[in-house]
Amino acid sequence: MKALTAALNIKKEAWDRVKSTILRRSGLTSGITFRLGEEPEPELVSPQWVKVRSIMSGISDMDEGMIVYHDLSSFGPFLELPFVPGNENVGIVVEAGRSVQPIELGQRVVVDPLLACTQRQVDPPCPSCSRGEPHCCRSFNRGVVGPGMMIGACPDTGGGWGDVFIAHHSQIHPLSDTMETETAVLLPELARAVRTVLHNPPSSGDRVIVMGCGSLGLLTVMVLEIFGYDVNVMIVAEHPFEVALARKLTRSTATLADTSGAVYEDVAEFVGGSVSYPRVGSITLHGGADVVYETSGAAHFVEKGLRFAGEGKRFVLSALKQIRALDIGPIWHKAVKILGPGWSNSVLFDGDKVNAFDAAATLMERHPFPVDDLVSHRFPLDQYQQAFATLEDRAAQRAVKVIFHHVV
Repeated sequence: MKALTAALNIKKEAWDRVKSTILRRSGLTSGITFRLGEEPEPELVSPQWVKVRSIMSGISDMDEGMIVYHDLSSFGPFLELPFVPGNENVGIVVEAGRSVQPIELGQRVVVDPLLACTQRQVDPPCPSCSRGEPHCCRSFNRGVVGPGMMIGACPDTGGGWGDVFIAHHSQIHPLSDTMETETAVLLPELARAVRTVLHNPPSSGDRVIVMGCGSLGLLTVMVLEIFGYDVNVMIVAEHPFEVALARKLTRSTATLADTSGAVYEDVAEFVGGSVSYPRVGSITLHGGADVVYETSGAAHFVEKGLRFAGEGKRFVLSALKQIRALDIGPIWHKAVKILGPGWSNSVLFDGDKVNAFDAAATLMERHPFPVDDLVSHRFPLDQYQQAFATLEDRAAQRAVKVIFHHVV
């Protein structure tokens, strides 16, 4: 099969580490390389698994961290190279094990990528999975497939950046005939937005800040609006075109995270706080938001988001791209509570406990989402270098969500 594979160039990694030491700078290592070529097609590892032919695969924030920041840490300590990335996947079932029901060949599906105890067929399940917290699974290096937290970061399963990949039947969510494939490719991020909000909901009258104005940030605001929370929302964007997009697609206030400090004044006005400009140390916001949803995953936005949270308030980290040398001063000074939304938990939706992917699919069916605005760039796999260049220059390219599409 044709696949885009992530590998480690040991010589380049070693040389970059030498340069980092000489220059006394962190973050210079970039030994991750990508190669496009023929790879062995993954085979079913048990009768409970299916094989999926890729149609579309989004470039997730974790993928972007690997591409732009050369950082694999977001994939966890169980990573094993080389592997085929792609964890936001829509495809067609082309093979099913004999224990798989009622999935049918030819079905279009979206795939929950997490590889926890259920998927790895570990019995008895670990304490985390037994508690219903598979995102905290202790078995990411055990079971019927090798090390890796998810499809798209596990050598044995493959990922959406290859022609085919394999998945446990529990990861498969069939799509309705009425849902367009390009809409469905947003479902993994919409499921994350749904989990982020429903696991950490705001209270009536809260001041809410959403850090980041990519597709995940915009979807998070849309979820807040669809569910009808009585809150005031501000989006903090990194690029001017994102401010305009937020104002077009949402009812929220939007501001630009510039380097002059003006954003602190905008946030202070929004939350009813004040700003100090000390001679020593960073700009300080007194007061802050009741809830901050951090959706960019970038270190400098995480730091700002922590500063924008109010004393004793909540900071919800829903993306992970690159977080190194983080200034934890606001955590200590303002007693900010840092929370994570988890990955594959169920959510309370329409009065029932359902999978977040199914809740997201229901929202997609009920509400029109601006797919053309959210999915800004589409590339075939053989144009991966152009796709990566687009991510590295988001402002000039006006990139929101970048996806790969396969010819099927």
